[in-house]
Amino acid sequence: MRVLLLTQYFPPEIGATQNRMAEFAAALAAAGHDVEVLTEVPNHPSGIVAPAYRTRWIYRDEERGYRVTRVWVFARPRKTFLTRAGFYSTFFFMAVLACLAGRQRYDVVVATTPPLTVAAAGLALSRLKRAPFVVDVRDLWPEAAAALGELSNPVLYRAAERLEHAIYRGARAITATTEGFCAAIAAHGAAAAVTHVPNGTRPDLFASRAEGRDAFRRRHDLGDRFVVAYIGLHGIAQGLEVVLDAAPSAPEALFLLVGEGPRKPALMAECARRGCRNVRFFDEVPSAGVADVMAAADVLLVTLSAAPVFRTFVPSKLFDAMAAARPIVLMVDGEARGILESAGAGVFVPPGDAAGLAAAVMALERDPAARGRMGAAGRAFVTARYDRRRQAARFAEIVAAAGGAS
Repeated sequence: MRVLLLTQYFPPEIGATQNRMAEFAAALAAAGHDVEVLTEVPNHPSGIVAPAYRTRWIYRDEERGYRVTRVWVFARPRKTFLTRAGFYSTFFFMAVLACLAGRQRYDVVVATTPPLTVAAAGLALSRLKRAPFVVDVRDLWPEAAAALGELSNPVLYRAAERLEHAIYRGARAITATTEGFCAAIAAHGAAAAVTHVPNGTRPDLFASRAEGRDAFRRRHDLGDRFVVAYIGLHGIAQGLEVVLDAAPSAPEALFLLVGEGPRKPALMAECARRGCRNVRFFDEVPSAGVADVMAAADVLLVTLSAAPVFRTFVPSKLFDAMAAARPIVLMVDGEARGILESAGAGVFVPPGDAAGLAAAVMALERDPAARGRMGAAGRAFVTARYDRRRQAARFAEIVAAAGGAS
């Protein structure tokens, strides 16, 4: 089949969405389909377009057996309501225009959401191209945006909710990353069955390497400090202020915050204002170097805001942390907590509980045997159940079935 896959975020950008979509594209191509990925010019999360993509409106690249079309977007480093609106809406219009200009026929159109504008573009193109539509849901939106205060206007919220419902009703097949999302989407009146295709990891890419661990520690003068690392986006949803609150009560630990995002400048300023001596910030690490950072940590932190909507979320970094065979302090309740406890891979602390975070870190520092057991248990668990390649193959089957039924 000829498959069009729309995603706003894609490699060489770094992140969970990028990894998931690249694996899905590769699986579709490996199944023998002619795959075109339609995405933005690389700019996330900095909002600065990569120099190699600044001179044209549209770029066409070749990847692992599939084509990639990249379109211009209104990207800006400063994240406000207006700049985000411009960012998302320009992708919608540019994606539709680029696809129509290509005059290609497709047997199935696939899109991932959020943002909703990507799925909206997919739905529009499926109608224009007279092809069935498949949507992959990674977050509940606009519910999550409202919970974080990013979408407070009731008129805009209702409009986004109507768009969300139209997307679900217009899809021939729907996949979602958590069981909670599946239930919520079904409750919204989706016309198609919703299949759980969870996030996952690549255990082969996160195997702990002693040389990588030692090199990272030497390079950054970590010595024999007990290191707790958070690796990922520094945004509103992650609630990383809890690290600054907890750090003074865990003085023997060194907290590393690794990555970029809209909240990072404010976090760094607040850290300096408080004089937190045991918190350090690191730039975003290329995908090839993440395993070494994880190996250099004694404990990995996975956290989200305390907003109730996040009980249905399972951060993909939870699976990567398990694959790295490192004990986890998880500050996400609900489905994610159930996975952690089933695996025996770490300790749960309620979201936003700084005292609990400090106590959990110090308890783990005192018990290296427990850290070893948790790390080994987590790696065995994700290797058996959450290998992203198997999930991508399952997704390819769902897309093929939707396209074959046209």
